[in-house]
Amino acid sequence: MRQHQPIGVWIAIGTAALILGAVALLVWLQNATVVWPQMDSWVPVDSRTILVRVYVANCSWTRVGTITESATAVRVSVDTLPCPIAGTGSDSLDLREITARLPDDIGARTVEDANGQPIPSR
Repeated sequence: MRQHQPIGVWIAIGTAALILGAVALLVWLQNATVVWPQMDSWVPVDSRTILVRVYVANCSWTRVGTITESATAVRVSVDTLPCPIAGTGSDSLDLREITARLPDDIGARTVEDANGQPIPSR
């Protein structure tokens, strides 16, 4: 005789599947700029501090991730924890200024994003 699973187990499995599906859908619908913030520009504050301007979702949590320095460049990555806004466009992004403190003076070095692309100074 075959033993059947209690209905509570099937309800729990179904609920978990629905939640995972909903999260996957929200991530899929997000604008790529919301998940990977676009760096607009940077501004020097002093010789060891810069403000990096990035476009992010208005309800996201954003911070400087890593700073890697070389003799010619400073590479800055920005981490963001986006809010689940389905299908947002760039018109719903905010321009934020994130403070990055450098171990050494900026000097004449260029500032780059995490992929090594130059970020313009403004």
